[in-house]
Amino acid sequence: MNLTRNPVFVSLLRWLASTEMFARPAKQLPGKWRLFEFYTEPEGQLKNLKEEAMKKKGYHWEIEFEGRGRFQYHLNLPIRLFNLAGFGTWHTSRNFIVLSPSENPGMTEEFQYAFENGNLKILKKEADGRILFFGFFRRLDVKDKL
Repeated sequence: MNLTRNPVFVSLLRWLASTEMFARPAKQLPGKWRLFEFYTEPEGQLKNLKEEAMKKKGYHWEIEFEGRGRFQYHLNLPIRLFNLAGFGTWHTSRNFIVLSPSENPGMTEEFQYAFENGNLKILKKEADGRILFFGFFRRLDVKDKL
């Protein structure tokens, strides 16, 4: 498969090259967020799941970043990330966010992140450059719960 002809892959490459990735939007991060679309690249094949398909499969990731460097989350994705639910600590460094779940303090997950049109985008790649997770999160209203 020629990835340069895949419009999703081309869009991802443009985002990676854009200057918006290097902004320091850490102050926009605190709040509740819900995943509404994500990409993953198992076995070299880029896959995309949108909101409706995620609902049908029961996939979700809701996360709340507190201003004091703590977070809580509920997660059910077919990707090697954290357990189903928990809490932990977070911090940012440049355009990366580092999440450390409390149930396994030695395990951390580091993601590139950016904001576009009020949505949070996070990216985690494998050592070989494949996309483990590229997700789009929408901020939840105060009335919404995790």
